[in-house]
Amino acid sequence: MARAAYNALAFLPARSLVKTGRVHLGPAGLTFTGTDGYAIGQDSAAVENYDGPTEGVILHVGREGLADLDTAGRKDKKGYGKLELNPGDGLIFRPGNNDVPVAALDQRAHADERLWSMVDDLFTRLDGRPPALPELVAFDPGLLSRFSKVKAPKGKDGLGRALDMCVYDAKEPILVKIGPSFRGVIMPIDREVHEENVGPEGLW
Repeated sequence: MARAAYNALAFLPARSLVKTGRVHLGPAGLTFTGTDGYAIGQDSAAVENYDGPTEGVILHVGREGLADLDTAGRKDKKGYGKLELNPGDGLIFRPGNNDVPVAALDQRAHADERLWSMVDDLFTRLDGRPPALPELVAFDPGLLSRFSKVKAPKGKDGLGRALDMCVYDAKEPILVKIGPSFRGVIMPIDREVHEENVGPEGLW
């Protein structure tokens, strides 16, 4: 849980116009998604003994709530805890080590439902498309650096994880995977517009 909350938080910077990340709790697990409209980070964690609705429950949680869940999960050395959904309180995590419960308030009033529908549609559209790597792709280094913050299990050889990019063309959003559960999207820079702004010297 801590890893998934942390990874989503990395894609919801303080200056973002998007004020909440999305949390989905359902039979398949607990999924956190963060975005500022330019890059998306999504990660999930398994759950046991889920007894909620089949379609799951969606909450919209601010940066502080995501950070609190990350901190509480890392501090819980027993490695497990209990999740509760209470009306008006949002998502409550009760650590297995009996520390103070942490509540991530549901901030649905600040959520842009149209944005989250677009995020879901984007993942659906990109996933499974055959890659067709163009010769040149440009990125905002600040957006690309967010993926360096993603936590994921190391490989069997003990080496670091890889950022696996599926590129369709130089203008389409690019699907990213890191480790077994994290996936994201990054929007490349339009090279023609960039050339108009900075001149041809800024591009190959």
